[in-house]
Amino acid sequence: MQARKTYLAAALGCLALASAAAQASLGVSLHDRRIYQPGSEILVRVTVRNDGAGTYRFKLAEDRRHSVSFELRSLSNRAAEASDSWKRAMASSAPVFYREIALHPGEEYSFVEDLRDYIELAEPGPYVLQARFWPELHAAPAAVPPGGSASPAALVSPALSLSVRPGSPTPAAAQLFKADELSVLRPERIAPDEVVTRTVRARQRGLWNEFFLYLDLERLLKANPEKRRAYDRESDDGRRRMLESYRAELMASTVDSDIVVVPSSFEIVETRYRPGNGTVVAMLRFAYDGFSLLKQYTYELEKRNDIWYIVSYTVLNKGSE
Repeated sequence: MQARKTYLAAALGCLALASAAAQASLGVSLHDRRIYQPGSEILVRVTVRNDGAGTYRFKLAEDRRHSVSFELRSLSNRAAEASDSWKRAMASSAPVFYREIALHPGEEYSFVEDLRDYIELAEPGPYVLQARFWPELHAAPAAVPPGGSASPAALVSPALSLSVRPGSPTPAAAQLFKADELSVLRPERIAPDEVVTRTVRARQRGLWNEFFLYLDLERLLKANPEKRRAYDRESDDGRRRMLESYRAELMASTVDSDIVVVPSSFEIVETRYRPGNGTVVAMLRFAYDGFSLLKQYTYELEKRNDIWYIVSYTVLNKGSE
């Protein structure tokens, strides 16, 4: 009987932790978005928000590494190594000091961390960043590396895209990162078929920000009914975070992979447009060992402020050759 009561208490405790985690959300953003290089300071803002109807309480360690961890992965899904300072902090047997924080419904708490204290970022390239937050601190800090298995009570943030440029660019690296900072790119008043041509070519060359330049991410995201409902319920800040997460997921090819897959060649087959909307049909070829797959892409575009944007697309398999 005593064992049964113990099991019941443990089960109720797990349910309570799961319920507490469900009423809160975790967000990450770049504190001072700028050009980053390997070894440079990368400040990340971590935000815990109470989305529930009751008070949300959590512990926050003085050394934040006992409360939060970061996972950084390349687009080839390779995880970055933990930094030496993180390893030393997690291996320490010193007591962990913390304070308790209570958030009322709708309130949020933010703090800023330097990614160098968590991750060794030695190589340039595009990455996807994700954070985990433990309201009850790490149960066993030394056993939980960045990106490791989280306890049931851990909060997990949406993914965030992060681009790191070469420190001293070689000609090849300079070409890879050419025009990859969205702030210096401006959409131009070009025809719908040229919009599609530039978008596909940018993807072939790995120029992500040029690839996203003429994509209406909001319309593409809302093509999924479930995401549309979630997006419509969000605040302006929540919608921004959803779009950032969607952009990072596209870069990682975890959603809507048809639009980010890289063709070996392509050609524009047909273009039709009126003053406010248009359609571009393109044939994309994907080379494999000994044969090529043909797929017909139909892009729908809309014109806003004299700029054409891709708002949706369909794909039709056309066999092989």
